[in-house]
Amino acid sequence: MGKPIRMGNDEFILYCRKQNKGDNKSTAQLGKMIWEWIRDYAGGKKVGKRENCEWGEEADNVSVSGLPYTATQFEFDRNYLPALYDYLDTL
Repeated sequence: MGKPIRMGNDEFILYCRKQNKGDNKSTAQLGKMIWEWIRDYAGGKKVGKRENCEWGEEADNVSVSGLPYTATQFEFDRNYLPALYDYLDTL
């Protein structure tokens, strides 16, 4: 593995929502698809337990089809970030 990076699924879901990618998918569906890509292509592993998102559950855009309440943290090879964002753009 190249240099590892730790990021939360919430960051990738936020990107998708801001770019109008995966609008037809629930937050849970997006989270699963993102995890599977990171696991299968970037040597990813889940780290720790789900954490509360910075925006909190009271934010207007937190919902089943918006942003998540909590997020899984991943550690993976950061060299794969461009390819991951290319994948997110296809959702």
